[in-house]
Amino acid sequence: MSEMETRIRDFFDDYGRTSNDGLQDPPTIDAEKTADFFAAYFVGSTPQAVFGSANDASFRKVIPQGFADYRKVGGKQMSITDVKVTPLDDIHAMAEVGWDFAYLNSAGKSGNIRFTNFYFLTTASGSPKIFAYITADEEKAMKDHGLV
Repeated sequence: MSEMETRIRDFFDDYGRTSNDGLQDPPTIDAEKTADFFAAYFVGSTPQAVFGSANDASFRKVIPQGFADYRKVGGKQMSITDVKVTPLDDIHAMAEVGWDFAYLNSAGKSGNIRFTNFYFLTTASGSPKIFAYITADEEKAMKDHGLV
């Protein structure tokens, strides 16, 4: 395994722990740390839209709301199940990351939603930063599991 692959796997271990901490009761949300996983500007693509965002005070302000939304629908745990790293050049890589979202819905039924996201990272600043990501249809999965 290359040094870049090791650094990106470690990066996602930390990202996964930080994401999971935001779903605990009580939650531990570190908006600064969460924002630090992202580049100064990043792009996201979902089935609903493609968008871009500056990594600024506005971004840090919405981070706690995102975790609150997951907890509101019954989110209890967010775990990374797998990370596959594809180096693209000396400073860029793509990571295919498997996630497992554990929930307890309003009817008291527990379950899991498993999905894969694709992240594009740069190490130009010395540490990995997400500059783009592609996500599955989270909205549909939440509906399919009776969470929204």
